[in-house]
Amino acid sequence: MYKVLIVDDEPAIREGMTTLIEWESYGFEVCGTAANGRDALEKASILKPDLMLVDIRMPGMTGLELIERLREKDGQCHILILSGYSDFDYARQAIGYRVDGYMLKPVDEGELCENLERIRDSLITEKERQRRQEADMAWRSEQIMKSVVTGTIGEPLDEALWHSIAERLNVDWDGFQVALAEPDIDEDGDPGRIGLLKRKWSRELKVNNEGFVFGIEPYVGVLLRHEEGTGIDRKLPIQPDDGDGFTVFISVGEAAASFQQIHHSYETALEGLKRRFVLGSGIAYAADGSRQFDLKHQDNGGLQKLSLEEHADQLFYALDIGSKDSAERTVMAVAQSMKDARLDEEAVKSYFAQMMSAAFGKLALANPKTYTSVQAFAPAISDIFRQKSLSALVAYLNRTMEETVRYAAERSPETIVKQMEEFIRRNYSENLKLETMAELFNYNSGYLGKLFKTHTGDYFNTYLDKVRIENAKELLAQGLKVHQAAEKVGYASVDYFHTKFKKYEGASPSTFKGRPS
Repeated sequence: MYKVLIVDDEPAIREGMTTLIEWESYGFEVCGTAANGRDALEKASILKPDLMLVDIRMPGMTGLELIERLREKDGQCHILILSGYSDFDYARQAIGYRVDGYMLKPVDEGELCENLERIRDSLITEKERQRRQEADMAWRSEQIMKSVVTGTIGEPLDEALWHSIAERLNVDWDGFQVALAEPDIDEDGDPGRIGLLKRKWSRELKVNNEGFVFGIEPYVGVLLRHEEGTGIDRKLPIQPDDGDGFTVFISVGEAAASFQQIHHSYETALEGLKRRFVLGSGIAYAADGSRQFDLKHQDNGGLQKLSLEEHADQLFYALDIGSKDSAERTVMAVAQSMKDARLDEEAVKSYFAQMMSAAFGKLALANPKTYTSVQAFAPAISDIFRQKSLSALVAYLNRTMEETVRYAAERSPETIVKQMEEFIRRNYSENLKLETMAELFNYNSGYLGKLFKTHTGDYFNTYLDKVRIENAKELLAQGLKVHQAAEKVGYASVDYFHTKFKKYEGASPSTFKGRPS
């Protein structure tokens, strides 16, 4: 809604004009009234009306004097003159002050509405033009700042040029610091949120002239005012959680004591963005430095440096004994060391890729029968390099190791033999052979037979015969004939069944059947 201020020394006129029409229907609202010129001048400075209806003859300050004073301060406000009688001299003078119309009292409702529609259309056009001009000016200012910060201004940045720029952008400070913010938005995120954050920071920093915000794809750049004597412990006017529903990583460059050092501050902030992978979100200061990568652990009170091979061995041992927790501790310890060392993304991913590849390779070589298939669970190099943060990489590696340990447990000798025993108990009546089982469990038949004998104490065929005979005894006790029982438990030959039954029970099937229950 556009705002209207009604100015007239007669209370009845002020009240009548307020209720004469439905102002909202024409896009206006009455924001206030004034009884004289001085009151109107004061209220106009506070209320900032878009349109004023002014009585041309008032005691003290006349309407024309009011309009003259208004034009000295605000040339944008639209004005409609009200008069009790036709006064062409006043009207002629008013034209010089760019008034929008002249209406006789009592005001005709239709005439007022026509004026309002015309002025409303003008306001719409003016506001749009103003918006475009402000947007264009803001864009140009951002481009100037971006060129200064990135060192691409195209001409020597001497003191005279800088002061011209600083005065235009209101950044004529004694010290500077460049900050780059990288929104924590995935590929499917809404990039519009970046723009919202940029505008929010721009509004807030302008209040106390603490910084200038500019776009520098894919980041949000901020030239901060830096006060001498403040360090990295100072609270920044921008924070990682300022985004609406998302966080950002902020890299703060080194402080610049002069405008010539602004570009260096930018370069150090840019370098700091590489630490986002290990830090996730938060604030990284260039002054904090980047420590050398030194993976260490505490051992008997002393520090011993661990190599890539030793880390791979630790991981291999943990996976080989099926300890998911131990494997996760190893990965977490390495990740923490990398985080403490402020390693960049490429170094972290490369190290983990080599470590995991070596560990899974050792696992497959050490247990070829059980672990050959485990290689399918080894983290893919492409998946490692696809992770967007150290925490995401650790979570991904933990998932793959959990799957590996679970699969390996399912493929352990004890588990395989138990599965074979269960399979035999369910399918003893079928034509079961060790070769069939070996194919089913993806093992060499000779190796599987030895494995089965080691864990059960019986050869495969002996174990199968015992299961069949036990079930045959139950069938015979239920009244089935010998040949029926033999067929149901998987023996095609009654004579062969008779031989096996007597071997394990010490009596023939017929004798067993004839015994009192």
